[in-house]
Amino acid sequence: MLEVLGLDQLAEALYLILVDNPPLSLRELCRRTDRGSDEVLVALAKLEDGGLISRVPGPSASFTALSPDHAMEALLLARERDIRRVRAMTEQLTARHREARRSRESAELIQVVTGCENVARFGQQLFARAQREIRGIDAPPYARSSDGELVDSVAAVTQRGLRSRFIRARDTLALPEAAKRMEFDVAAGEEVRILPTVPMKMVIADDQAALIPLQTNPKVMDACILVHPSALLDALSALFESLWNEGQPYLSWGERTDDLMSDEERRIISLLAAGFSDEAIARQLDLGYRTVQRRVQALLGQLGAVSRFQAGVLAANRGWWQPSSEGEGVGVPVDAGPTH
Repeated sequence: MLEVLGLDQLAEALYLILVDNPPLSLRELCRRTDRGSDEVLVALAKLEDGGLISRVPGPSASFTALSPDHAMEALLLARERDIRRVRAMTEQLTARHREARRSRESAELIQVVTGCENVARFGQQLFARAQREIRGIDAPPYARSSDGELVDSVAAVTQRGLRSRFIRARDTLALPEAAKRMEFDVAAGEEVRILPTVPMKMVIADDQAALIPLQTNPKVMDACILVHPSALLDALSALFESLWNEGQPYLSWGERTDDLMSDEERRIISLLAAGFSDEAIARQLDLGYRTVQRRVQALLGQLGAVSRFQAGVLAANRGWWQPSSEGEGVGVPVDAGPTH
């Protein structure tokens, strides 16, 4: 679970041990993890650097877990700094794009697609031409053909076994039915990661082509750029991977393992980890705001969690949910024109 914060299996195991216990010595941590002192010290250094644990003064080295609320807040601030760097990279991409448009050579590497019908058609063709993987950033606005047909990769993915990875902005998931749609996609095999915001929308088929909006914030998806293999396509691919590494994996609610936990409660936990507010959860589940507040507090108490993030960690440890599947196909029933 904590791999999203850059922690490996040993570092996560050490942190959970320290969360559940008083300060422990290096020798005791080595004994509990059955690892050598050098290996454990490296993992502890990662936890210290991340602000998750601290050393306890004394004659011998011992370590204790810091409050998850404060520790996670520090990590979130670090993530925000990373997002700002990605935004700076986006500005560089925009400048490169403009320069490419002025170049005769670049005219052979990009193709401007105009009209809602053509945007939807090229988006569907991009899904169809992929042989290994589809990657994308999902964000409004969305486009569809005049007859209402959506750009849909479900058939291509399920029939041909493609891998599909999509990044979604947290605020867009608050739109009506968005969470249910995402659960459908994840159930079909999509890998989803969530960021507070995304700089743009796009879809990339293998490393052969990408489709991005022509305008930065268009009101209507009626003009896009098809990018062929080039330095620009390489940059878009690098941008996606950078954002993917920053994103939080979406955790799906699977088979019930505790008869005392209802499907509705499990969905609330899933949405909590995705960063939804109580108000957004209420809209997604068609519940009253105060009802959601009461159930969230009850779930925190049931799990023994002091924060919403910790509730997700504890629920995952108990097997109440699991990360979206890795390396499988994806259903993408979204009217997203070029980008999902």
